[in-house]
Amino acid sequence: MGGLDPEERAAWISLSLVEGVGLLTFGRLVGHFGGAAPALAAIRAGRLGPLAAELRLRHVVRAALVQAAADPQSLQTPLRRLGLWTLTPLDERWPARLRGLADPPVTLHGWGEVASLEAVRAVAVVGTRRPTPAGRLLASRLGDRLAEVGVVVVSGLAIGIDGAAHAAVVARGGRTVAVIGAGHRAPGPRAHRRLMRDIVDSGGAVVSELGPLAAATRGTYPRRNRILSGLADTVMVVEAPARSGAINTAHHALEQGRNLLVAPGRPGEVRTAGCLRLLRETEARPLIGLDEALADAGIDPRLALAPGPEASPRRHAEPGQEGLGPAERAVAQRLGAGPADLDQLVAATGLAPATVASALGLLQLRGWAQASGATYLPAGPLLAGA
Repeated sequence: MGGLDPEERAAWISLSLVEGVGLLTFGRLVGHFGGAAPALAAIRAGRLGPLAAELRLRHVVRAALVQAAADPQSLQTPLRRLGLWTLTPLDERWPARLRGLADPPVTLHGWGEVASLEAVRAVAVVGTRRPTPAGRLLASRLGDRLAEVGVVVVSGLAIGIDGAAHAAVVARGGRTVAVIGAGHRAPGPRAHRRLMRDIVDSGGAVVSELGPLAAATRGTYPRRNRILSGLADTVMVVEAPARSGAINTAHHALEQGRNLLVAPGRPGEVRTAGCLRLLRETEARPLIGLDEALADAGIDPRLALAPGPEASPRRHAEPGQEGLGPAERAVAQRLGAGPADLDQLVAATGLAPATVASALGLLQLRGWAQASGATYLPAGPLLAGA
């Protein structure tokens, strides 16, 4: 990834992977000894004691630091086994948006394209894990429209609003970044494993500040949210209860000086109570339409997606399908042959269930498909033989 000092960079990564060493402890070690490499050298020389006592490090953390100093490269073995790249603030390609954070991560590990973290335009779309059908559709429409104008969409890979936004971007052939709250050995919901691969294959990325073996906890997701908002210029909240990760992300966005757009909800609706509170108590602006949201985010709605080398190539469009994204075209082609349920469409297209579901929602919105119970029927241009 490039760096100022290969030895310091390697030590930085190894020290950050020591279990029990969080941001504060890492910062104190590096600051006290003048760098990560000097810190490991000091620990090998037995000079950790006074600082460990000052920091009140538990015995297990002291032992882990001593072990890491003796063999720092062994800590990076899981990174290599999982095929992860790592960025540090010592690297030129460290995302510029993260450099201004009050509490930036000390490393980022990821799969996919590093370039997606440095997009000219990036918007985060977040919301509840239990959305209404209308909320899920709005997330899909936002993801589709943002991808259409070449914006990288950032979200958290969770079931619900996050997954709908990611899947819509993939369906459109755009790039999306998933910021996860665990290590890459267990990177998110099992139902989204295929979607995660599609994100990477489409030129996006799946990233975490946590070491690859770290498990998700109640505390890792709130910490993750500051990175999620930090990688974007604007955060859009679709649906969020009063106490939720999306509201936490929104407050990080305000603290970081990001634009905040919030979809209004009905009074008394639990799933949008947090949205109403944001609109009432903060400087958040209402999200009232797709092109209005683009304008409020400072994005020209007339822009068109221009895939670069990182973006996935578009498939050849059949006649009448020029306005559809790759996933929508694949689903439309199968529906053109006759009715099908979700499982049949997944089997026929080879796409992730969440991607197929998002494509179906967009096809219904465009009048290309209609639902009849659990079965989807061709409609509009598909019935006309387009």
